[in-house]
Amino acid sequence: MKRTSLKEKYLIFKVRQKKDAKAFGQLYDYYVTRIYRFILFKVATPEEAEDLTSEVFLKTWEYINKTTKVIKNINALFYRVARNSVIDYYRGRVFEARVSDEEHLKRIQDKRDLVSEVDAKMGVAEFEKNLRKLKDIYREAILLKYVEDFSISDIAEIMDKSNANVRVLLHRALKALKEIVGEENK
Repeated sequence: MKRTSLKEKYLIFKVRQKKDAKAFGQLYDYYVTRIYRFILFKVATPEEAEDLTSEVFLKTWEYINKTTKVIKNINALFYRVARNSVIDYYRGRVFEARVSDEEHLKRIQDKRDLVSEVDAKMGVAEFEKNLRKLKDIYREAILLKYVEDFSISDIAEIMDKSNANVRVLLHRALKALKEIVGEENK
């Protein structure tokens, strides 16, 4: 994907130097839908996704105002905070039953614009069902690459892995997904 633009760097500067909520609001407006969609793939309900999305932006605001580090990629920062928030969310609670397939299918169709190639090969419900069978790390890599359209280097930064590890992870994830699809077509 992209590195932090000049405009985003300026907004970060305003947030950091002047605690400018309006500047952060502009970052929020740009990223909120994408972060919400990323989180929605990982939790059971839209309400949980909304709560976690709010938490992500609060944590990012606090991080920007506390750190002295240069933020090279605000995009990756938002996704890393989102990823860690979801991990913390599941650590702190007992896993609850997932929504029914029909409700989940409706939510996916209402909230997401899935990759057209995947939709052509298998229905949205089938894709989601097969995706849920993968290990969390495989599912996350596939979502970041093929739904969110991140580059290998951005995924590596988000997942705190090397580029080579991400390539291997994606290869294994796609192989596992193909095996799942192949088993169902037998």
